[in-house]
Amino acid sequence: PEQKMGLGVGQFIYRKGWDILMQVAADLPEQVGIYLVGGKATQEYLYLKKKLHLEHVHFADFQTKEGTAAYYKAADLFVLPTREDIWGLVINEAMGYGLPVITTDQCVAGLALVENGKNGYIVPVGDTRQIAGHIRDILGHPEIQSAMSEESLRRIQPYTIENMTKVHAHV
Repeated sequence: PEQKMGLGVGQFIYRKGWDILMQVAADLPEQVGIYLVGGKATQEYLYLKKKLHLEHVHFADFQTKEGTAAYYKAADLFVLPTREDIWGLVINEAMGYGLPVITTDQCVAGLALVENGKNGYIVPVGDTRQIAGHIRDILGHPEIQSAMSEESLRRIQPYTIENMTKVHAHV
């Protein structure tokens, strides 16, 4: 029902930082829907949604590959406010769908694949002000969103299964 859509994909566990994204959502206009996909929301997240009056935050249970793809296709940007991620494959997936990405300096995939201002942003863990500002900047400027989308697609092209197999075969 919202005009713009921010997406997060992953388990409803503390490490993923969904509580951080929900705090960010409290500072965003209600026209920006935040969709969190990946399991049953815990009581903590349901309580936080109610407490912060986050009618524009939506939880979706675990999805099939096709179901998750539908969310990626519908989204305008991707956010992973992780407190720590050894890689964060959802970054690759989001970029494969041409999404600008906002993640933290504790996400290895983000550090490897996202360049500030080019295809998204890397922020310090817990910096809700920066995350909200970047979301507003990307969604408020279609030309920036489009350029970042194109750059995400360009940057993720080498990360095919075939190319990664070749790299590992030569190691």
